[in-house]
Amino acid sequence: MKTPDSVFEYRRQTQSLTPWILLLCCLVSPVNGDDVLPGGGQATPVDSISLPTGFHAQMLRSAEKGEGSWISITFDDSGRIILGRDKRGVVRLSLSDDHGSVDRFEVIENTLKHCRGILWAHDSLYVCATNTSGFYRLRDTNGDDQFDSVRELKPFDYQSRYGHGPNQVVLGPDNMLYIVNGNDVAFPEGFAADSPYRDSQDDHLLPESRDAVQDVRVGHILRTDPDGKNWEIIAGGFRNQFDVAFNGDGEMFTYDADMEWDVGLPWYRPTRLNHVVSGGEYGWRWGTGKWPEYFADSLPTTLDTGLGSPTGLEFGTRSHFPPRYRGSLFMGDWQHGRIFQVRMTPRGASYGGEYKVFLEGGALNVCDLTFGPDGAMYFITGGRGSQSGLYRVTYDGPDVAEETFSAEQIQEVQEAAAARQVRHQLEQFHRRRDARAVDIAWPHLNSEDRWLRFAARLAIERQDPALWRDHALSELRPKASISALLALARLGRAEDQSELLMALDRLPLQTLDREQLLDALRVWELSFIRQGRPSDSDRTRVLARLDPLYPQTSNYMNRELCRLLIHLQAPEVVPRTVELIREAISQEDAIFYSQLLARVSEGWTVETRETFFDSQLAARSYQGGKLLSDSLQHIREDAIATLTDAEKQHLKPQLEKLAIAAEEVVAQELPPAPFVKQWTWEELEPELPRTRHGRSWAQGRAALAKAQCVKCHRVSEQGSSAGPDLTHVGRRFDERALLESIVLPSRVIDEKYRLSTYVLNSGKVITGRPIGVSATVITIQADSLRAETVPIDRAEIEQTSPASLSPMPSGLMNVLTMDEILDVIAYLKSGGDPHADVYE
Repeated sequence: MKTPDSVFEYRRQTQSLTPWILLLCCLVSPVNGDDVLPGGGQATPVDSISLPTGFHAQMLRSAEKGEGSWISITFDDSGRIILGRDKRGVVRLSLSDDHGSVDRFEVIENTLKHCRGILWAHDSLYVCATNTSGFYRLRDTNGDDQFDSVRELKPFDYQSRYGHGPNQVVLGPDNMLYIVNGNDVAFPEGFAADSPYRDSQDDHLLPESRDAVQDVRVGHILRTDPDGKNWEIIAGGFRNQFDVAFNGDGEMFTYDADMEWDVGLPWYRPTRLNHVVSGGEYGWRWGTGKWPEYFADSLPTTLDTGLGSPTGLEFGTRSHFPPRYRGSLFMGDWQHGRIFQVRMTPRGASYGGEYKVFLEGGALNVCDLTFGPDGAMYFITGGRGSQSGLYRVTYDGPDVAEETFSAEQIQEVQEAAAARQVRHQLEQFHRRRDARAVDIAWPHLNSEDRWLRFAARLAIERQDPALWRDHALSELRPKASISALLALARLGRAEDQSELLMALDRLPLQTLDREQLLDALRVWELSFIRQGRPSDSDRTRVLARLDPLYPQTSNYMNRELCRLLIHLQAPEVVPRTVELIREAISQEDAIFYSQLLARVSEGWTVETRETFFDSQLAARSYQGGKLLSDSLQHIREDAIATLTDAEKQHLKPQLEKLAIAAEEVVAQELPPAPFVKQWTWEELEPELPRTRHGRSWAQGRAALAKAQCVKCHRVSEQGSSAGPDLTHVGRRFDERALLESIVLPSRVIDEKYRLSTYVLNSGKVITGRPIGVSATVITIQADSLRAETVPIDRAEIEQTSPASLSPMPSGLMNVLTMDEILDVIAYLKSGGDPHADVYE
């Protein structure tokens, strides 16, 4: 039986769990090139490109001298390729009849600067010109096949030079135009006041004063008509999403960039695929203010892909690829030279996704991709003035039958379609006031589906508060009550605060699950942020409820309780938070609590001050992105500013050490974990049955830090987001597979994390991952633990091939005892759940 391509069973048996060691990126996205138009070199040859069996790549053109670096692609209605150039202008390429070569190259516009977005639609060419700071419509009004009319439809207030400006423009299934703006573009003048997304705020209870808290710019997605007359903001809270794509259900997705300078910090957000919905808030903010994805007033990621540089994306709906590929989303990663294939699974009113590498090559800086009228994939390389190439990917393997699905899978698809239909009904009330909205939306405040709760809450929030305020204050169902009170808090009316806090008092905190309690804590935060500081009596009552909860086994709950208790000046918040810093197994956790506590001046003792500054000495060993050292310096400055003269005198030895160069402090304070034994598979494999009972959760957690796992990975709520999240690996793999991936990391390597080997014409061989590409040089991360990079002259590369060694070093378990290794396996198998049976 044929069913929609969005359902699938993603086979992972051949994929390893090989961890992704922390990559300290120096580059995130292609930006403006040099003043001279590049070209004339040689684009990456196709024999350096890896593809699945049955697929083949052709290079149709390597940009010749003066042809520019190409960054965007579209097809016109005659089947010709139109390319936006990095520095200036638009070019058109006519293909041969067999689509195997370029017959003609012509410049058709040469004034628009950095044409990052380009689209043929409505008998027009639309261009997002980043450095001309506008959105343009080009038309041929006299039939001579040239664009004699160039009209600016909308100027954009673009306030940077780093390429986070007007990005792509895409035709939606409603024949409207969707414009993708990065976080350096202010909301345009004249957008509809009733837009689904509006009034973005920082909304942090304890904001960092150095952040751009008054800067309301966030990445956002606009919609307009073909003439550019009516504009509205659909969704926001992105960093620098380059493109959007629509699936067969008409749902929109975008691929958002990380801030690679934040790697190693608790607010780092990996590159992520987002399902874009009406009024969607996705939580990117400036500086340290990026929201965690569990904030109830935001929407979560659909898929994290670690470090990278998102570029073009498009579903394979129009392709002539096999069925499982036609339902997939293809996403370009400029930095790592690859295109991902994402298979979507309907999940409630949204989707889940899993991905693998579809195509990759050495120095293949993919800028954009599309599917042509012949059903082939076309993609271009370029950006930052680098050498461009135009490539065509076709499938000529054996015929593949349509996928078949079980009755249970078909039912899941139907239920998900019904949930999306409900969400669409609720979204109708995001733009306007309607007397029916409250009655229609209210039941969905109690939904188990976060996406439906979000849509319902926003629909109610947009209505006259007189219609629903009393209902929100009297709602007794915990989940619905939290959602309704969240809406009331976001209105920011001080006169509602006391009654709102009394309504929160009715919540049975001890019986709420983790998600409900996090949502409730967010309501308290938003009340204090938007409605103001509580009265003394309200503060006392809130403290009586929240103070006994701190600390929890949930790290996320501890983070929010810490914010609230500091804000409310809880008397014992300092020693409890210092203990959390001391026990932290990852630098991200220690930094989070340190940043908040550093600005607290009351409640310290001699012992807690000493412990805190000891932790700051230990922090000198932390590794991360460019902003890590600045953030640690800010914490030290803030903490020292709260010291009395007597405390400064007492802490003088520690403060003097903090002033020593970082590498000297590391050498003095942080000896490596002692070597225990060079463990072998033959020794460990027979002991695996012992991982199923009587294990230690605390020891497993500590061993993850000792073996440096949490420098790259998150397990449950602990660790780094720079590498793949290992929280759910225990659901997919047994103990034997988990142990094998740790002890023998190179036996099976997931292609997403495979390194590349470069053979130079001198005979030198370099293995690593490309983290930067320019016109002449590739920067390779050769040692991820030491963050060592090697520049390679592109002209010296003789051969590029996939490496046979995993990016994860072997021997990490050699600092652990047998019991610690078994506890690590049990911890991974349980997903870090301290209440799992294995610990009873």
